[in-house]
Amino acid sequence: MKKNHPHEYAEIESSSNVPLAQELNFSVSTHSDGQKSLLGRYETEGFPKVLLISFMAEWCSNCHYEALILNGIYGAWHNSGFDMTIVVEYSDLDAWEDRFMRKHDIHIPYFFGELNEKNETLRDNIAHTRIRKLMNDQRIWGVPLHILIVSGNLKKAYFVIGEFKPGALEQFLKDYIS
Repeated sequence: MKKNHPHEYAEIESSSNVPLAQELNFSVSTHSDGQKSLLGRYETEGFPKVLLISFMAEWCSNCHYEALILNGIYGAWHNSGFDMTIVVEYSDLDAWEDRFMRKHDIHIPYFFGELNEKNETLRDNIAHTRIRKLMNDQRIWGVPLHILIVSGNLKKAYFVIGEFKPGALEQFLKDYIS
């Protein structure tokens, strides 16, 4: 990771965009279980008080910085009604596991999204890009991107285009869980 790399801190915003709820339930995969619906488990077993879906990429410096922080928050809040899933986009699957998950000792569950390489032509046709457009995310690759769902309410989601401002996620969890 580069030292003094600029952060992309952003505010937590809200969206009552109905198509966002529809776009969120796209097909993801794991190394072992094959294809799954991103929200399938929660639709079957119930949503936590707060669900965080984070889109990240192995080559993204800001994702590396933020993953360390999110890993600590996940560990501290997971048993209190908070759950989290990372959706890996634009990354080689083995590189993600070696250079990201193992390197940082990350314990957050993750799925692989629809595109495992940086491909500008294919990028425009995947759920991540459609979700970003609904949020008016103008960045080229759009990672990190975070979506917060409170008590399963898919009609009103919260999102962060970039990194959480320091302390913002913890305050959000205090407001919606405590």
